[in-house]
Amino acid sequence: MAPEFTLALQLRAPLALHRARASVQYVGTLDYIPGTALRGALAEAYLAEHGGPDDIFRALFLSDQVQYGDLWPALEGKQTTLLPATAQVCKRYGLKDLASFRDALLDVWTDSGDDKKCPKCGEPLDRASGYLCNPDPVEPLTPRSRLRVSTAIERSTGTVAREMLFTHHTLTGQRQTEERAPLLFQGTVRLTNPALQDELAHLLQAAPLFLGAGRSRGLGQVEVKAWSEAPATEPLAERWRQLNEAAQRAGGEAGKRYFSLTLLSHLALRDNLLCPVLSEIAPQHFGLPDGVTWVRYSGSDRAVLIFSTVTVPGWNAALGLPKPDTIALARGSVLLGQCDSGQEQAVLGCLAQIEAEGVGERRNEGFGRVAVCYPIHYTYWR
Repeated sequence: MAPEFTLALQLRAPLALHRARASVQYVGTLDYIPGTALRGALAEAYLAEHGGPDDIFRALFLSDQVQYGDLWPALEGKQTTLLPATAQVCKRYGLKDLASFRDALLDVWTDSGDDKKCPKCGEPLDRASGYLCNPDPVEPLTPRSRLRVSTAIERSTGTVAREMLFTHHTLTGQRQTEERAPLLFQGTVRLTNPALQDELAHLLQAAPLFLGAGRSRGLGQVEVKAWSEAPATEPLAERWRQLNEAAQRAGGEAGKRYFSLTLLSHLALRDNLLCPVLSEIAPQHFGLPDGVTWVRYSGSDRAVLIFSTVTVPGWNAALGLPKPDTIALARGSVLLGQCDSGQEQAVLGCLAQIEAEGVGERRNEGFGRVAVCYPIHYTYWR
């Protein structure tokens, strides 16, 4: 298994990471740092220090030997959990009141999810999105953003464009609470070539990094707060066991084994005609063996695929041009699979490889990270 390292960044200036191309007056910001932005910032710092690309540059940034994961908001010394598409919370109070918080993935056999009510106010439950910090006890984590008004810049002259204003959100590096506690942005970097560890560690400490848009206006400066080996996660076999015990209580078949695939980052897959793979995604796209299928809803032929799609823009700093859009399955999407009990060991081996290596395209930019038997699905099902 490739070694993983935890990277934590702290904002030294507001950060603007546009959700879409800045072609309209208002542009929102992402609430996390994509692996694409991290990779681009480190590549820019490397070129500034060495003057041009070399073999080490190509190994660090133009191959799959280093995979730069997304950095989520986090509190120092604590872990962050991305809420999947199956998470539910009170429609009235949201994550402010977590007594109603639950996960609905295993409702597939009972159809009881639509009948769930908030125990406090009796309102229906709605989908929850965002992050949880230190899940035991559950605590919501939302980064604070700020609306900024700026003037557009003429590309030909680098000066202010007349009568052209636009607004965009920026991240402030603070938590959206009354005390405005400082936030870090934390994730993992996966090295399939451990020989690059020293080069990457030197690059992270050598110079300040600049991310996102508006850097000519003083935005986007970050510094490395922590770089260390990633802590061990709960073994896959134990997560598999706990999910299957919960599935049996929920009404699953005794002769079947169940697993969930939860996307921790966007998943970009294409078929033989180079078209994006979305609703027609199959277990075989993940490299799973024949005989593995998606679970179907009770009394229906519809597969349990809770997903949304996203169009991911990009910017090529070297050329000064936009990258082609990538259409992908959005992070937080959940797929529920099943196999016969006799296939358990073979499927477990494939699932371990999926977690270790990722799936699909652009994995060196953080795409295609998958959690198997994500603990939130069985811990908060009730």
